[in-house]
Amino acid sequence: MRRRGQTLVVFALTLLLLVLMVTMTLSIGMKAKEKMELQTVADAAAYSNAVATARAFNSISLMNRALMGHMVAMTGVESLISWSSYYRASIHAAVNAYDQPFDVYALIAATNCPLPNPASVKLCQCSTKAMTDISRAQSDLRRADSRLRNNWNRLDQRAGLEAKKLQIGTISAEQQDVYKQLTESVIESKLAESIVKEADKGARFSGELKALEVGVNKRELEGGWGCSGEGAACSRRDAGHKLHFVDAAMGSRGYAFVTGRGQGGLIQMKLQTVMPSGDVVTSVTNSGSGYFPAEGRMTHSAQSIDATEVWGDDHGTVSILFTRGQAPCPPVLPGSSGARAHVRSNHQGDSSDEHQWTGGSDTNAQIHTMGTCTQCPGMWPSHMDYNYKLVTRDADNWGQPKNYAVIQRDYKQRPDKRADPWNLLFRFRFSPSRAGTTFDNRGIQLSPANGGTDISEATALSAGIAYYKREGNFWREPPNFLNPFWRATLVSAHVDEQGEQRDVAQALNAAAPFSADAYRALKREGYEGW
Repeated sequence: MRRRGQTLVVFALTLLLLVLMVTMTLSIGMKAKEKMELQTVADAAAYSNAVATARAFNSISLMNRALMGHMVAMTGVESLISWSSYYRASIHAAVNAYDQPFDVYALIAATNCPLPNPASVKLCQCSTKAMTDISRAQSDLRRADSRLRNNWNRLDQRAGLEAKKLQIGTISAEQQDVYKQLTESVIESKLAESIVKEADKGARFSGELKALEVGVNKRELEGGWGCSGEGAACSRRDAGHKLHFVDAAMGSRGYAFVTGRGQGGLIQMKLQTVMPSGDVVTSVTNSGSGYFPAEGRMTHSAQSIDATEVWGDDHGTVSILFTRGQAPCPPVLPGSSGARAHVRSNHQGDSSDEHQWTGGSDTNAQIHTMGTCTQCPGMWPSHMDYNYKLVTRDADNWGQPKNYAVIQRDYKQRPDKRADPWNLLFRFRFSPSRAGTTFDNRGIQLSPANGGTDISEATALSAGIAYYKREGNFWREPPNFLNPFWRATLVSAHVDEQGEQRDVAQALNAAAPFSADAYRALKREGYEGW
């Protein structure tokens, strides 16, 4: 008896296996494709976070440069006030310089006037006339100084107010706005959410992608008030750690009129116009500067620079020739005298402000008072700065902030009837109880034999970093908010010691505990693909 159909049974079984293999291949391929897509979104989010951080830090640095520019301009105004005061000091120094030839003629008069002989009489007459001429010259110079008073007081007040406006023109509020936007973008994951939203437009199943907040990002960024936190960006530096800003401003003054004035020749020309006819101003020397010393310290030395005050000072010598002497008295006699001027300004409420010059002083020195101190003691305005505590931590990238982007795909959001046909879901019924064993290839939940873990949320982690790198041979320069040289790149999740020890696990644990468990298991086995 011939039997038929044996091959059909074998073919059916073979076809079933072939279909299973094809669907498994398609399923695995789709899962790999979706994993790559998910990782791409995570990389885009992490890189975008790093770019946003670098741009924010560059903006903060540029505004700090603008702040220092204001402070440098303020030293320029103080220098102008001091230098113009030095002209008045030079007038009084010239008055004092006349005392030297006056003393010579006074000695001649005292020696010869009591004597009746003709020679002594002539010496008495010429010395007395010279003394009279010198006294008149001194009076003329004092009157010339008095004529300056009204315009001087008006312009002096305006200059003082200008210096104050420069000092109180803080950029702190603008910096806080930039940092607030950075906080929303990176710490609150708004930027990652916007990227996910764009990626979701091209997804087959809407709403399955989501971006998660990562607490690590907050800790990496927030340096807190007075650098009290662990993060890179301090909302304000404390008063005791601002010297690098002051030093940078001192080094940025640049223009010689502010850093080391030698403009005595201009004052000499002006002073000659108010001197009596015939007498000569032979020289007016001057050295001056604008700077930020410690309280009450008229010095340019670095040891005393702490921005408690702002000073402008000038000092030098005025030399003259009295040329109207008559024989037998000396026809020409020199004289010289020192001249000084300075303006000293502090924060509002401090009564120690000074504006003085040789022969006079400002009766209302408080017009030079700076704005209320915000980093007391001192008159340096509020500003954001890099956390100075982090620049020695090389194991943690000197505090340069990394960020983690965690993106998830929720497979539960896919309707069963619209799910991919090769994601098989069926039950084997090869048991006497007919209970069977469920085979779920959709990636929703593991079988009871494997713990029944919910694996419906696929998780991708990516890391970015904002780092400081200046062009040229400046690789040793620590990260700072003085220069806009912040850049961004993707990095290993283990880019620093904190990342390797705790941050990755913390970020994954917040997303899905089983992801953190898988990370720890891989790490224990020596997996290095981080």
